[in-house]
Amino acid sequence: MGRKTISLRGRVAVITGSTRGIGRAMAECFGTAGARVVVSSSRPEAVVATVEQLRAEGIDATGMACDVADRKQVEQLFVHALSMYRQVDIWVNNAAISGPFGRTLDVPQADWERVIQVNLMGTYYGCVTVLPHMLERNYGKVINVTGGGFKRAQRFLGAYSVSKAGVVRLTESLAREHAKQSGLSFNVLAPGIVPTDMTNEWEALGEAAEALQAFPRIKEIFGTTTEETALLALKMASSATNGVSGKVFEVMPRHRSLWRLLQAALKRR
Repeated sequence: MGRKTISLRGRVAVITGSTRGIGRAMAECFGTAGARVVVSSSRPEAVVATVEQLRAEGIDATGMACDVADRKQVEQLFVHALSMYRQVDIWVNNAAISGPFGRTLDVPQADWERVIQVNLMGTYYGCVTVLPHMLERNYGKVINVTGGGFKRAQRFLGAYSVSKAGVVRLTESLAREHAKQSGLSFNVLAPGIVPTDMTNEWEALGEAAEALQAFPRIKEIFGTTTEETALLALKMASSATNGVSGKVFEVMPRHRSLWRLLQAALKRR
């Protein structure tokens, strides 16, 4: 479904981690579809630059720096959105980090905890911050972004796998708890392997460095793009998902993965 067939006019969307990569693509896609967009990043200068770029494209945008690992900052982001636009219709918990690429025993505890704090607790903070507002209005779409590990653990990415599996369970819990609120949707976006800073700049520890050498080939076979991920997110944020909650939307579902694998095998022949 192309972006021209979907309108978010009149809606306000808050997207965390939206100054680059998938989040940046979503901000532009949502804004092009008519939404007023609130961007955020832990880097203030990136927020300023992104807001200026979006406005230059004719998108109504604002933003502020926010480290999602800090609940107070997430709450401040929500207050900023209300002060600018008086409502929040869509909240995308996208901000995430991968942490070091290595065995669980080799990853420093502080790094492990940071991944959980940003990816899982940051998603939790976003949900519980915006939820009372959405309940009051009986309308809202929460999109939580997962990643590798949400189905099964990724080798040498223990903390990331745990955090992303937790994001899915959290979303499902919220969907079940608020099933009677028909105007609310809690869904999961699974982008697949997207060439972003996160997937291009791994910090490998110990024996994991050798395993990392195979990653470019894996990305070549199973890679997706920020644009197609943003278009799927746009569908999730629109009226197309009214009444749909607790579902995982995958850019690279199983049948597509198998087809990519078959294509790669045929090329090698």
